[in-house]
Amino acid sequence: MAVNSLITVGEGWQRLHALVVTDDPTPLTVTTRNFANRNQGATTTAFEVPEGWNAVMIAFMGKLTDQTSAFSWKLYGYRAVNGPAQNIANGTGNIGDVALTVHPITGAAATSSFYADFLTITAQVWSKTVTIVDIGATSGEIATIQFDALGLKYLRLELTNCDAGTADETDELEAIFVGF
Repeated sequence: MAVNSLITVGEGWQRLHALVVTDDPTPLTVTTRNFANRNQGATTTAFEVPEGWNAVMIAFMGKLTDQTSAFSWKLYGYRAVNGPAQNIANGTGNIGDVALTVHPITGAAATSSFYADFLTITAQVWSKTVTIVDIGATSGEIATIQFDALGLKYLRLELTNCDAGTADETDELEAIFVGF
């Protein structure tokens, strides 16, 4: 008798955006959305989506300037090498109260670091729904972005309004992603 099983492709968290202490220096524009510009700067890099990932979940983490540490984000996807960057969604977020004690990528101890607990979408361009999983800024839960990858090969995330030392903005910010 054959055994039926459900297998979900999944790997550990991967880095989607390197640690930044200031806004991304080279955001994409309508004239620079080509594949050659996918890796502008040391922190803004297009990361390859592993084969078999049907959906993606993104989480943000950073250090607090104060309890209203805010940031903005823009998410792009590339379907193929040499293809254009397609805007998936734009939004804002806040680093909150959920403590980050061990870094999910490096395994190193983390201090004064927290996950984002509040995210919003300000513009959605993707043909499938981009969902924010967030039950409120005071929920004590980690907020995430989730969406159907629709065969994307690369993801690029831009972070702004995260200037170190600026009131109400996150001092250090990075993003991680996982697929399923």
